[in-house]
Amino acid sequence: MGPLSPFAELFQSLVSFLRVSLLVLLIVTPIITVMELLRRYLLYDRIVRPLHRLFSWMGIRRESAVALFAGLLFGIAYGGGVILEEKRSGALTRRDALLVGIFLSLSHALVEDTLLFAAIGANLAVILPARIVFSVLVTLVLIGFLPRERPERAAPPADFG
Repeated sequence: MGPLSPFAELFQSLVSFLRVSLLVLLIVTPIITVMELLRRYLLYDRIVRPLHRLFSWMGIRRESAVALFAGLLFGIAYGGGVILEEKRSGALTRRDALLVGIFLSLSHALVEDTLLFAAIGANLAVILPARIVFSVLVTLVLIGFLPRERPERAAPPADFG
């Protein structure tokens, strides 16, 4: 089969773009809906409270646990969006946003990346704990270098709607 005409290539690109956009819409909309329902029915705090306990020893504040939870559960793109929204609302300090962003950049896609590594022969029992330990250690080292800040204002967590 010969090369496609410029119009055919453009049409193929448009169809691919629409397909991916639809997939993103089908994935992100339910996530946002679930997050909003959890928040509206006061179940969000029940989820965030234990998460904060899990990460508080690393110096991650309760307000940061929301963004961390979103990033670890739904991926770095959604977590990054939550970080930006929480920062914009004043709930996160620059320090919190930086620490959560660093932790997520090191530990995002734990499941997907680990499975990819396993597919090419890596040992899951080594890769997963090593990535988690590395992420925690880097975050702990950076905490020591970053001065503490106070939030710009006390704000409720961001609205995902």
